[in-house]
Amino acid sequence: METLKPLIKQKILDFSLETYAPIFPRDLSLGEPRTPKAGNLVNVVVGMRRSGKTYRLFQEINALLEKGVSQKNILYFNFEDDRLRPLSPAIGDLVLEAFYEINPRAKTEGAYFFLDEIQDIPNWGLWLRRVVDTEKASIYVSGSSAHMLSAEISTEFRGRALTSELHPLGFAEYFRFHNGLSPKVPFTSTETYALKNAFEQYLSQGGFPAIQNERSDLAISILQGYAKLVVARDVIERHNLSNPTAVSLFSGQALARSGRELSLRKCAALLRSKGAKVSRATLSDALRYFEDAFLLSIIRPYSRTLETDSNISPKVYAIDPGLAYANSLASSEDLGQRLEAVVYLELRRRSPHRIDHLISTFKTATGGYEVDFAVGDALDRDRFELIQVFADYNNKETQEREVRALRLAMAQCGVRKSTIIVLEGVSQKLSFEEGDITVIPAWEWIFS
Repeated sequence: METLKPLIKQKILDFSLETYAPIFPRDLSLGEPRTPKAGNLVNVVVGMRRSGKTYRLFQEINALLEKGVSQKNILYFNFEDDRLRPLSPAIGDLVLEAFYEINPRAKTEGAYFFLDEIQDIPNWGLWLRRVVDTEKASIYVSGSSAHMLSAEISTEFRGRALTSELHPLGFAEYFRFHNGLSPKVPFTSTETYALKNAFEQYLSQGGFPAIQNERSDLAISILQGYAKLVVARDVIERHNLSNPTAVSLFSGQALARSGRELSLRKCAALLRSKGAKVSRATLSDALRYFEDAFLLSIIRPYSRTLETDSNISPKVYAIDPGLAYANSLASSEDLGQRLEAVVYLELRRRSPHRIDHLISTFKTATGGYEVDFAVGDALDRDRFELIQVFADYNNKETQEREVRALRLAMAQCGVRKSTIIVLEGVSQKLSFEEGDITVIPAWEWIFS
């Protein structure tokens, strides 16, 4: 391991924010920086690869430098470096030793540690817990695995870490990225026109930072590569899966079904028809791994119990509308599904310290009508939301069906307000005996 120290020192010495400028500020807040001390709360940022986690750490480093913290008291280290492999549990100690040898005063003055892709270190949780307990430091870590990070944190830190999700750019960030401003309600006519146009582009381009200025054909190719990378590195390799071809094919099926129900039985049958030997159980495991790697999200029908019916097909959402568009077999025909995914992801962004089962679908007891999203706990009516999403509000048949579903759900839950989010239209309020339904365009709802 000592032979790696020169490389580690060089990585530490070579780091400079100027290399990565400009750094686009993300909306995800990590709170005020904590004064370095032993026992500090750890800030953990999780999300899919290429979502911008590293640059969110850079944003925090930049804020520290602007407040007068010396660069000599800041350690940034990315463990995703092939020259360090295979990673050993001792690599973390070697990194700290190298840092303190370069900047010895940081040991007593206090340091800020930014540790990128930390889950690549075997038994990283045990190591980090020791560092938290013994080092005078304020610590930030990032990783691309929801389960591994949350599992380690729940066992090793027990309330001493704050985990935040960082997704690709949301529409508000996307608009600011391309226009340099963030308009506020009420919008001018010029702003309204710009927002409508930008939202249409966002539905197909999505928010992965690196593809924002690429041609559409190159962006699609890059996004397809992202999906393949995640499946290869964070699913097949990480979980040592024995059927990589079937898992890769299944990932394409799942992304193509973004915004729809995903039947594992039908997927397994289709894969077997193509010669892949795969079981429904294998696909069920793979789906969990896809969610763990933030490739997509799964939501199930609302229930007051903690148990889920394994016979009910879940709805899946790609973690980014551009990712869904790039991997869809019929990308021009799934506008409504991509709109629904954007709404779902915005709901996730509004609760970055996510509570499991916070967002679900809802089926009415009468008629079995579906409401796209039930957000929160129905027992807490002041914080329980019902949201319906559809692209074409001018379609009277669709409008009547979706409003009927909301009215039945409102009556069943005792909720007096709900929302219909549409692609185009004018904001309005519909009043019924069950309560009020607000109709609002998606781009306006996101800024509201």
